[in-house]
Amino acid sequence: MIVLATATDQPDVTASDMLYADALRRRGFELSGAAWNGPRAAFDGAAAVVLRSTWGYYRALVEFRAWTEAMAASRRLFNPIGLVRWNLRKDYVGKLATAGIRTPATRIVAREAADIERVFDETGWRCAVVKPVTGGGGHSVELLSRDTVADAVPRLAAGDVLVQEFLPEIAEGELSMVYFDGVFSHAIRKRPPKGEFRSNSRYGPTRAAETPPGKVAEQGAAALRVLPEMPLYARIDGVVRDGALIVIEVEVLEPVLFMEFDPPSAERFAEATVRRLR
Repeated sequence: MIVLATATDQPDVTASDMLYADALRRRGFELSGAAWNGPRAAFDGAAAVVLRSTWGYYRALVEFRAWTEAMAASRRLFNPIGLVRWNLRKDYVGKLATAGIRTPATRIVAREAADIERVFDETGWRCAVVKPVTGGGGHSVELLSRDTVADAVPRLAAGDVLVQEFLPEIAEGELSMVYFDGVFSHAIRKRPPKGEFRSNSRYGPTRAAETPPGKVAEQGAAALRVLPEMPLYARIDGVVRDGALIVIEVEVLEPVLFMEFDPPSAERFAEATVRRLR
């Protein structure tokens, strides 16, 4: 049995992931969905657990860490626990940059007005994106200027924050590219509404399938090759500047994979999963 992990506030398997579940059933697997923060018995007997829509985990981070470690100790976990640990903190952006992957210029500082303002002073940025080191879904992500830092700090989530250069290309939409076992599968473009820079679902972006240039898709694959191990599934979000990909995030924990925009992608995901299980 394979269990697709969800969350108690959104327990149902998503429409996108249902395509994947159906593809696995056609290959002879028994499938179910269960909330990571629900009854543990729902995962008993699972040969594998696939993290799919465990959204909001950052609100119970200690519990989520313990749950993923327990799952990995007793059954196959996808993505593997090493990648879960790697992806939980967005300081991985710096690790990508050190490995030669183009990313936004980024600083990690304490959630203190003086520390954030110092980044503006040192970089000369007119504005910057400030986000929690651990978080998701656009939660507590702000676009700030130096003058607005002090007022914004009380709204920011607790803990350290990333301060990143603002990429104006985001106005044309964020490119989300999906990979299975390191191989490009499909992509969509998420365009934020006018006056918004965030393209997470809560902000009402438009979404459309897109075929990126082969060079850009390969640049995304190159980013995956510097991870601690190759993920079964991954989504790379970024923008393109002068033909080159700037990687904003690498999602290997619980990314939406947008398989409804390319239904055959569910077959590719299922085939990659079967290969891993064998």
